[in-house]
Amino acid sequence: MITADYCVPCKIWEKEIGKIYPKTDISKSFPLEKIELDEYLMSNDSNNYESKITPTFVFFREKEEIGRITGYSSMEMFWWQVHEILDLD
Repeated sequence: MITADYCVPCKIWEKEIGKIYPKTDISKSFPLEKIELDEYLMSNDSNNYESKITPTFVFFREKEEIGRITGYSSMEMFWWQVHEILDLD
């Protein structure tokens, strides 16, 4: 999760999903790692997270990006997008 202190949608995501995400089966295969946008811009990370929109969720499988969610609008939309990226039924 690419986040920032000033990101209001990030705070809403934390309140609605952040507490339950670690308890999901999805989190076992796709654990959440938070990257502060300001810290990211100052570092030379070799990963291609390239995003200036927060929150951005980047999903990797075997070190390859398989999808990303940019922004946050609702719990239902977030889970739908996760299922689409991970090809879950």
